[in-house]
Amino acid sequence: MKAVAALVVLLAMAQWRPEERVLLSDFSYVDAVAASPWLVFAATRHGLLVYDRMTRAWKPPITTLDGYPTSRVRVAIADPAGNAVWLGIGRGGGLDGYVRYDVDARLWTSGTPPADAQARVMTVEAALARAPAADALRALILTDPRLRSYQFTAAAGTRDRPELYFGTNGMGVVRVDPQTAEWETLPYGLMAPGVGAIAAAPPPEGIWAATNARPGERRGLTWVAADLSVTRSTEGGGAALGFTFLSARRLLAARGALWLATEQGVLRIEPATLRGRRFDLERVTSLAPAPDGVWVGSTRGLSVITDDGRIEPVGARELVVLSLLAVRDTLWVGTVAGVGCLPPGASAVTEPPALGGRPSLRVPILALARVQDTIVLATERELAWRNAATDTWSLVPMPLALGLPTVLAADPDGGVWIGGTQGLAHADVGRAVIRTLTVPLDLPAAARDVIADRDYLWVATDSGLVRFDRRAARAR
Repeated sequence: MKAVAALVVLLAMAQWRPEERVLLSDFSYVDAVAASPWLVFAATRHGLLVYDRMTRAWKPPITTLDGYPTSRVRVAIADPAGNAVWLGIGRGGGLDGYVRYDVDARLWTSGTPPADAQARVMTVEAALARAPAADALRALILTDPRLRSYQFTAAAGTRDRPELYFGTNGMGVVRVDPQTAEWETLPYGLMAPGVGAIAAAPPPEGIWAATNARPGERRGLTWVAADLSVTRSTEGGGAALGFTFLSARRLLAARGALWLATEQGVLRIEPATLRGRRFDLERVTSLAPAPDGVWVGSTRGLSVITDDGRIEPVGARELVVLSLLAVRDTLWVGTVAGVGCLPPGASAVTEPPALGGRPSLRVPILALARVQDTIVLATERELAWRNAATDTWSLVPMPLALGLPTVLAADPDGGVWIGGTQGLAHADVGRAVIRTLTVPLDLPAAARDVIADRDYLWVATDSGLVRFDRRAARAR
């Protein structure tokens, strides 16, 4: 059981170009709107949104990772010369200047917008004067399904069609027909900036993201299409108050439902109705699919929620569980005292025989993953993996630039992804090579969850959901 001594750590060696990385956040607060015959631009607190009026779909957002201004945008002006927008930025109440973003070239420049384009900037009052019927229905338009009221913050119109686009302070963009007063909300983005957990969604392909919210922020789940053209959010179907959790710790798609571990227990959410049932379990840390339900790990022990809704404890309640991994009929359990396993038919978690004499693995196991037939685990300081053929363990130190490990996820191309409080790393366990992406150059904030599929790498962070395009990187 000899540990691997040689380790190669490559820092900040990103394998993606800027155009292959996209950040999704909360884009519901719109500061400025502009419209051209082809596109609608919405400048929000967390990025620039671009809506294609022809296909009626959103393009990937442009955020601070792509050069979006950190100063608040005061005005947006569509450039008549192409698919571009001028953004007037400033502090306080005045403008410090303009920057221009070209959608086709993905290029930022500075300068001054044409005078005729500046003259077409529309105020909210001028837009409502063109749509008196919509003005009369303003209170109805600006009330969401949970009866919260919002305000219009910006407006834009076009000459080619009789329609107006309004920005709001919490509902995103609203399209209004001034002739009929018909309106349509065009929501896009997450419920809140922070994402605590993600899970792969069944067809149509996409990802589910569960928020980490602060008091007063919206909280819930968002389905994100794989191509980022559509997002659909829910604050909890059926319940009067909706979802009330603040912290999403783990999200699992299993047994025909979504299972969400929160500080309030475990939620079982029906994907069709988005109605949730809460199971009262304290201090839940992890989830894993079980043969007849879902395994739940917590600081109060291990349990299983059965298909018929019963909670059945397994083993001692003194067991402090930090992570879980189901491999066929065997459950691997990461605890504060090391790694254990629960074979089929067993009633208690036991230590694997191969760990005898390995004090370095009798420490808190923060995350577990499976790479083909190899079990991989993360401690605060080391990455360890088990050779299934020889039943031995190898260890390498974690890169300091990663921070504290938070999650492990298998890579379909081999190796394992490691999420951390200061970045994201890819480990090739066969060659003991670790490549690290760091905060804030490659990621906006700490990584809380990771999913890798054949096309994309999804990373849940404290500042949004990041999608890396694996197809583009593989093609180079």
